[in-house]
Amino acid sequence: MRILPVPHRTLSGRAAVSRRGLLRVGGALGAMLACPTLTQGRPERIRVRLLVGPDQSLCHLPVTVARQLGYLEAEGLDVALMEAPTPAVALAALHAGRAQFASGSFLQVVLRQLLGDSVQSVVVDGRSPIAAFGVCTRALPGVKSVADLKGRRIGVSAPGTSSELLARVVLARAGVQPHEVTWVTLPGLREAVLAVRAGRVDALSHIDPGVTQLEQRGELRLIADPRTVKGARDLFGGPLPGTCLYAASGYVERHREVCQAVAHAMVRALRWLQTAQPQDLIAAVPDPQFTEDRALYLASFYKVRECYSVDGVLSSDAGRTTSTVAGALAESSGAGLDAAVERGHTNEFALKAKARWLKA
Repeated sequence: MRILPVPHRTLSGRAAVSRRGLLRVGGALGAMLACPTLTQGRPERIRVRLLVGPDQSLCHLPVTVARQLGYLEAEGLDVALMEAPTPAVALAALHAGRAQFASGSFLQVVLRQLLGDSVQSVVVDGRSPIAAFGVCTRALPGVKSVADLKGRRIGVSAPGTSSELLARVVLARAGVQPHEVTWVTLPGLREAVLAVRAGRVDALSHIDPGVTQLEQRGELRLIADPRTVKGARDLFGGPLPGTCLYAASGYVERHREVCQAVAHAMVRALRWLQTAQPQDLIAAVPDPQFTEDRALYLASFYKVRECYSVDGVLSSDAGRTTSTVAGALAESSGAGLDAAVERGHTNEFALKAKARWLKA
């Protein structure tokens, strides 16, 4: 894992954040506390580490917005972002106390609950996955069905990510088992694009803005696209949550004030994203996240904006869909699935944050 640098930018309007706040985050990295607490009187900055995937991914944009616009700082949080290459690395860091929160797939959180792993989501910031699955037109120009992918090479961002889980669902419906394809891990967006162009994979399940770039240039023909609420319903039979912010269950129980502060900041960021204009994003998003193509990033954002939750709350419909899809992937059924969803998320913090910002 590596700590992501804090960009020093001059922002204005809704995107304003103090230089002092940015310097405070940067200066705190070497003295991070594993178990922060609140103090009496004027609160001391609560120092936490938050794990994300590739920093150019639109999956983690709500986290970026919450930090860049000063929403996390406004809640008394001093947050350092750290890049975790895989969900497995993120989970290990949470349980070892090297980080307090991680941004990742809610479906993966539920699958880990089924395996007895005590992790819990405190905010569901994606109401559908920001991932799509397609066939590489250069490698397989004449493929007719998903079943034709048996024995082929499937590129995904990492095991346990939304992109890998999406591919597994699509393949399973066509009767293709996970061991009947070759999985190729392509964590970076640029790495995924280059793999498609070099013919190193036959199909790709990945995230934006990489998918949009390949789709625009005719290099990827999509066969499953849940990047809208309707697309998710058509594919999964109902709304399937995408990204969430989660922590070890024990941490959530012991540090409810911190979880509430995080939820306040994240729900505020989600509300901002619903109406953000191009100039707002340009001001708020650090230059490296534009993947050297600002127009592509903005086009991708408007394609997936519907994927972002408006309030961070897990609906009952989304919970049922998650239970069904998790059961299919885990080849499990019964009350244990619903219980895993219930253990895997609490609406307590998002509901309070929603009520707060509705009054604002």
